[in-house]
Amino acid sequence: MQTKILRRYLMVEKVVSARNLTKTFGKVVALKNVSFDVDRGEFFLIIGPSGCGKTTLLRCLAGLETPDSGHIFIGGKNVEGVPTRERDISLVFQNLALFPHKNVYDNIAFGLRMRKTPEDVVRNKVENIMKIFGLEGIENRLPEKLSAGQRQRIALARSTIIGPSVIFFDEPLGNIDYRLRKKLELELKLIHKKLGLTFIYVTHDQEQAMTLATKIMVMNYGVIEQIGSPTEIYSNPSTVFVAKFFGDINMLSGEIASKGNGMATIKTDVGTFEARLVNDVVEKKIAYAIRPEKTYIGASANEFENKTEGKIISIFNKGSYFEYVAQLPNGVEFKSVSQKQAIPIDQAQMRVEVLLGWSSSDALLLEKPSVVPGINIDKVILGA
Repeated sequence: MQTKILRRYLMVEKVVSARNLTKTFGKVVALKNVSFDVDRGEFFLIIGPSGCGKTTLLRCLAGLETPDSGHIFIGGKNVEGVPTRERDISLVFQNLALFPHKNVYDNIAFGLRMRKTPEDVVRNKVENIMKIFGLEGIENRLPEKLSAGQRQRIALARSTIIGPSVIFFDEPLGNIDYRLRKKLELELKLIHKKLGLTFIYVTHDQEQAMTLATKIMVMNYGVIEQIGSPTEIYSNPSTVFVAKFFGDINMLSGEIASKGNGMATIKTDVGTFEARLVNDVVEKKIAYAIRPEKTYIGASANEFENKTEGKIISIFNKGSYFEYVAQLPNGVEFKSVSQKQAIPIDQAQMRVEVLLGWSSSDALLLEKPSVVPGINIDKVILGA
């Protein structure tokens, strides 16, 4: 009875569900007891450092790998033993896998023809999807005669035309230069919104994750570190690993001295600071963190309740903003990001003393280094 209720629930609310997936390659555990759900219409992005298991997970979901144990549901149906072509999915790979000998029209029509769709229906659907993707007028051209952006749109059109329950993407923008990648990211986001399809997208690019996703799943050593919206992942990371993996962050080791009225006082070796208690903190030893864009430097730092001094060691002009790096008395580097030039650049050479300040409401308290015990977090993130 419970199984029937679960399947009915998954069919209505969830497009993809994984339950306790484990996959090993010899002695290497690629996935360890992984469970999650993907709602209909989500842009669900799977991210993590190299070797974290994200591509193996995608291949298991798509039927290209068989998990050692666990269950996968697509459209509410258990797909154990079901081949890829029968899973009601589409795949978009990094190399796009277009047929070089087929023109644009025939590439897009391929999936429908494989399903024995009548040719008049194929023609109508291909013409409509080409309009959606801005491919009109090039239907007779071969892929080698087209730009990278056009080939990307053809791959997407071919994947969406069959109306799958979910489209899987394995780093499709990984080999494209920065400017074109940003353009295609915008197109991909607009297409997702317009068509209302469910996307599951694997990448190692944190900026891409924040740009595209409605929900992000962060993986590490074959397990899930955190699942949440881009805002949740960035502003309320559950572990030190997640906080460091997504963007720069200033971090100090400390102990909780007191708690009360929704606030905590943290004692560190460079001072005592406050933070707002977003979650119930149990551990006494804690990582106290603040994002660089929430850290103020110079005269503006005086406005905040948390302050410390440091010596400027670097100033970087990033064009639209300035990045300041200060060294605290304990040797830890603290960064501050500002759209205005708060301190003259030549002062970096003089190692002048500066004041750094931040609001208690912007500080983060992190109890867990990672869900994976005993790892060197910086080494894992840097791939060193």
